[in-house]
Amino acid sequence: MKSFLLLLCLSFSITCMAQRIYVSPNGTASASGSSWSEALNMDAALKQAMSGMEIWVREGIYKPNATAGRKATFVFPAGVKVYGGFAGTESSLTDRQLGTFSVLSGEIGKPDVTADNAYTVVTLKSEGQDITTLDGFMISGGNSRNFREGLTTGSAGGGLYIMAGKDNMSSHMITNCIFEKNMAHNGGAVLVDSGRPSFINCVFRANKADFNGGAVYNKGTASLASPIFRDCTFEANSSNSGAGMTNNGTNGESSPLLIGCDFINNTSLLNGAAIYNIFNDNGETQTILEDCNFVGNDSILGDDVSDNGVSKAIAAKAKQNGGGSLRPTTVRK
Repeated sequence: MKSFLLLLCLSFSITCMAQRIYVSPNGTASASGSSWSEALNMDAALKQAMSGMEIWVREGIYKPNATAGRKATFVFPAGVKVYGGFAGTESSLTDRQLGTFSVLSGEIGKPDVTADNAYTVVTLKSEGQDITTLDGFMISGGNSRNFREGLTTGSAGGGLYIMAGKDNMSSHMITNCIFEKNMAHNGGAVLVDSGRPSFINCVFRANKADFNGGAVYNKGTASLASPIFRDCTFEANSSNSGAGMTNNGTNGESSPLLIGCDFINNTSLLNGAAIYNIFNDNGETQTILEDCNFVGNDSILGDDVSDNGVSKAIAAKAKQNGGGSLRPTTVRK
């Protein structure tokens, strides 16, 4: 009986330890990943991770495996919680210093040459209702500027591609992250391909789209995209339309909720210096803004928020200080 209890306790201890994987820039594939001194590299950690596990990532720069060429990307398994910004001595999440980040970079080719960068730095896939958490990362250097029909890898989501798909409402959590200097044809930093992810306390800075969605493109075409953005900053992003965000509900629905967000010095060549909404008679786009600020945004048509026709629903409670104007049809109080 005592032997059985001892074996049970040992099994429980090993299981608990296996719920956390440690990663460092100098980690190896042969390490156990059970402590900072036995840290794995990122590729090995992602191969071992399963739903319910945590990955703790030490400060440093991480790049996806370049053997896949420009299709190289970090694919985080559904249901895994990934935390960055550790110094490499912590034993608790609360020991982590706020404002520190681990860098996930698409610079897999020649230094300072963007043409050979990874199309998409991070990919989040959805399986059922498993929620993936990404916290404490700077994501930069993705270049998905190839023109292709539709919103696909290589043409959208330079920094992050959230692949939920039709009828999947996975609620991934992206918190305390910075998206900086990513590029794409659509959705310079992020493509939300359906689903209901949450972005909390994130910064989208200096991202670029050749067409729509300099920072974020919410794709609800023939599906539903209803992401939440809380206390986020969209700054110095640029695009043809919707420098901060584009919401596309063509033949479906795109209904983002933005709470306490700031849009600062974003620039669009045509419509929606901050936000651009797209829809048709068979679809709906409803952008809800609560306590958001618009400062110094600029577009030729002069609007901070605009659409491709007469907006079906733009609910706004916002402050506009300089730059363009808001064109809401209803106000949420």
